[in-house]
Parts: sequence; C-alpha cells; structure tokens
Amino acid sequence: MNSEEFRRDLEDKIKREAAQFKGMRMRRGDFRGSFAWGGVILFVGVVLLLDHLGVISAEGLWRFWPMILVVAGIVNILDECRRIWGVCLLLAGILLELGQFGLVHVTWALLWPVMIIGIGLSLMWGSIKARKAGLGSEQATTGPGALNELAIFSGVEKRIMGKNFRGGRLVAVFGGIEIDLWQAEMEGDEAVLQIDAIFGGVEIRVPDTWLVSSHGQGIFGGYSDSTHLRPPTDPTQPRKTLVIRGAAVFGGVEIRN
Repeated sequence: MNSEEFRRDLEDKIKREAAQFKGMRMRRGDFRGSFAWGGVILFVGVVLLLDHLGVISAEGLWRFWPMILVVAGIVNILDECRRIWGVCLLLAGILLELGQFGLVHVTWALLWPVMIIGIGLSLMWGSIKARKAGLGSEQATTGPGALNELAIFSGVEKRIMGKNFRGGRLVAVFGGIEIDLWQAEMEGDEAVLQIDAIFGGVEIRVPDTWLVSSHGQGIFGGYSDSTHLRPPTDPTQPRKTLVIRGAAVFGGVEIRN
C-alpha cells in the first residue's frame, strides 16, 4: 500500500468515526430527555399512589406543578439547538412557581407573549448559528435540481428521481409535505435543505448512501432523524451529505430511509 492509498483509507476511517460519534451524540441527547421525563412521570405516579393509599396527602403538592416547566427548560438547555427556548421555559416555570406562593402575580395572559418572544428568539438564534457554521446561504436554492415546496392548509407529495439534486426549501403551515429522494442523486458533495413545519408535518425519504446532518430545532415539536448509513462501496469517494436545517413549531419533521 502506497502513501496515497494509506491517506485515503485514513480519511475514510475518520469520516466513519465522525458519523458514528454524531449518532452517539444524538442518542445521548435523546437519553437525557427520556430519562428526565421518565423521572417526572415516575415521581407523579408514586405521589398519586401514596395519596390513594392514604400515606400522604397530595393536595398541597399540586402547587408545585410549574416545576414541570422548570424540568423541561433544563432538558432543553442541555440541547445546544434549544438553549434559548429552554431558558424561556425555565423562567416561565420559576415565575409561575413564585406565583403559586403569592410572591409575584403572574398569569397565563402575561406568559403567552413571553412564549411567543421565546419562539422568535429561538428561530433567530438557530438561523444565526446555521449561518456561522456555513450551512448554506440565507437565500433558497433555485433553478434546475432545486426543490422548493409550500403547503398551506394542503398537502404535497413528490418523488424526485433527478440526477442533479441541489437542495431547496420546504414549508408546511397547517399542511403536510412528503418527499421521496430515494432514487435521486446529488449534484455535488453537499446539499442544504431548509425545512420549516408550523402546525404541520414534513417527511423526507433519503438514500442510505447519504450522510444526513440535521440541525433542525423543535419548539413544541420535533425533528426525527431515523436514517442509517450503508457502508460505502468505494471508500475513496467522498460521502454525499444532506444538511437539514429549519424549525418545527408545534409540528414535526422526520427524515428516514
């Protein structure tokens, strides 16, 4: 094996390790969220059981319900993409908890504008981070090979079989979008797809030879990346990478094979 082959094998091994590390990192984030919410549900169940058995009285414990928002805020703060939203939830929970003890006067009529401000700040923060990371320009990809769809109170279903896919933008507002890219081929080594789901849903099917890099934010919604990466047939060739960014506000985005 000459030096050039050794260099290529080393680069491919590093890329595979990076992809595995990304998956492990995502699983750790899912573990933190599931563990925290599991603990909250377990605590509530134990309290209700003991109250039913007459061991304790849970009547006075209901004033601590804003702590659920505090836990949700802490879980979101641990996620780099949802940090601002986590801070807003944490502050809302603390204010409501103080209101339960009569220390401050806080109502939902006051918190709703704060939550809307938090959603706006979270979207702006995600856009700034994506731009700093160089995840494509702010303008949508246009021209041949671009995918740009808008679904408002409607549905869009498409199968892309072109050989020059270059990315694009998908927006679902009170609607749904389903895109099948299984038979598509990417024009370059990377394509950026902006996906925004507001009270809607978007489902993307991608080839198992593409590496998916998801940078989406979930605000009372979620981004789900259930793709798996097939081992390359030619280790000397660079991986095709699909960069997903955007936000799911009271909606959902799923990327799968």
